[in-house]
Amino acid sequence: MKNLKKLGQLLEKIYMGVGAVAMGLLAFLVIFTVIMRYCFALSWKSVSEFNVMLFTFTTFWAMGLNVLKGEHVSITLLYDKIKPSVKRWIAVLNYIVMLVVDVLFIKYGWAYAVKMGKQLSMGMEIPMKYMYGVMPVCGVICAVCIVIKAIEAVVAPASAFE
Repeated sequence: MKNLKKLGQLLEKIYMGVGAVAMGLLAFLVIFTVIMRYCFALSWKSVSEFNVMLFTFTTFWAMGLNVLKGEHVSITLLYDKIKPSVKRWIAVLNYIVMLVVDVLFIKYGWAYAVKMGKQLSMGMEIPMKYMYGVMPVCGVICAVCIVIKAIEAVVAPASAFE
């Protein structure tokens, strides 16, 4: 169990690292393109499109991170007043609802990527399936995160919900 926990922590660090690198690259490229456009009147449609792709990637990549860190949107007005033993099962129900929504996201994201993915992008001239494929791939990663959190909620002691 200890080795599994270490593996989970390592995977979480890698997951967080990929997101941080993507966000850092996005920030650098946005600043770069703005400076180049306004100071030197230079613009590259492929770089601008890559920025959009990075923004899309970081947005959907963060779904699973929000679940792992408990940063997803939740309304806790009533939840805070419930006994810890009941909170566990409400949390599990919450994760089940999140998983259903995520599975629908994966299903329709995949359908959209397949349907629209044959087109070539205007800037980088690559199939749009790479841009739209971010949705189902990140959705699957998010689903794994939801399952992990649901399992944690089931096995956690009642004191964890106080």
